Amino acid sequence: MATRNLKRIGIAALLGTVVFLSACSSSAGKSAPQLVLPQAEESEYRRLLAQARALSFTLDFDQLRRAYVASPEYNPRGGAELVGLTEAYRAEERGEYGECLKQVDRVLDVSYMSLEAHMIGVLCAARSANLQREDIHRYMTEGLMDSIERSGDGRSQESAYQTISTSELNGFVRLKGLEVLDQSIVYDQRGIYDKIQVRNLVSGDEYALYFNVSRQFVHGVESAAD
Repeated sequence: MATRNLKRIGIAALLGTVVFLSACSSSAGKSAPQLVLPQAEESEYRRLLAQARALSFTLDFDQLRRAYVASPEYNPRGGAELVGLTEAYRAEERGEYGECLKQVDRVLDVSYMSLEAHMIGVLCAARSANLQREDIHRYMTEGLMDSIERSGDGRSQESAYQTISTSELNGFVRLKGLEVLDQSIVYDQRGIYDKIQVRNLVSGDEYALYFNVSRQFVHGVESAAD
């Protein structure tokens, strides 16, 4: 009798094991629930850059430039020494406008805030009758230029233009039709400045312009410390 009960218990246990394994096999065939990870919050710069790429009429370029400086993507050279910029200038000089735009894209893929690249893009797109490209580059060029011009008049350290990259400074001078005669760094308690002696190519007038480049220098020091 005891042996029969043990057999019944053994059979019951075996059946239970089979049912358990069957359930495991069934659940294994189903797709496992997906772990949903929280998405990283989009940076302010990326949000504003998306508006810039969409040619938004309401975009605040002052805010875009500030967000760019605060982002990990900030490049204080902003075009200078980037692959494609020199090549774009050379292609434009040779009248190879398609190649020029190709090189402009190489710069903007890495540094979309390069004023020089957009400036060259306007010229090459216009000369190749690429109206869509011309609109894109003109939108960025005018927006960046207006933002710089609103920051001061450049005639003194107190009213210096606020620039955030070498490309901004170089592009601004070129677009203003100025020739650089001399350049030096000066500073005071408020910041660090590029003092540039320029000549107006139309009037021939010569004068000094000041650009506050403190943000570039601060970033350079922080990068060197890292």
